[in-house]
Amino acid sequence: MAVLLLAEITDGALNMDATSKAVTAAKQLGDVTVLCAGSQAADAGAQAASIDGVTKVLVAEDASLGHRLAEPTAALIVSLADGYSHIVAPSTTDAKNILPRVAALLDVMVLSDVTAVVDADTFERPIYAGNAIQTVTSSDATKVLTIRTSTF
Repeated sequence: MAVLLLAEITDGALNMDATSKAVTAAKQLGDVTVLCAGSQAADAGAQAASIDGVTKVLVAEDASLGHRLAEPTAALIVSLADGYSHIVAPSTTDAKNILPRVAALLDVMVLSDVTAVVDADTFERPIYAGNAIQTVTSSDATKVLTIRTSTF
């Protein structure tokens, strides 16, 4: 299986902590391709290539991706979605804005704040303000999820 991971980038700089922790979770699902998208993403792409577990890096540089708007980024991810069984991102404000749009365009559900990967279809996530852990199994062809980085 292949995983497309949206890197967390701010002003052209990769958030190494959040992205590398999301890679740690994603590599349990298959080969990880990191997508660095923004108006200045080349440096972030070079940094992402150094993360252990990253198989491939895609860099998308365009002015439309530089304002942290969810719509153009979601459209880009959906255009790349074929061939990926999972679309993943760290649980950041940007990802929580983008991935629900990706899931809606793919007509699948989004799993937010995943804290554990049980298998390719089953994940754990907190509910009730973190007082309980829910195990969720998805039968969607493409799984869209955000990773709670504090657990990886």
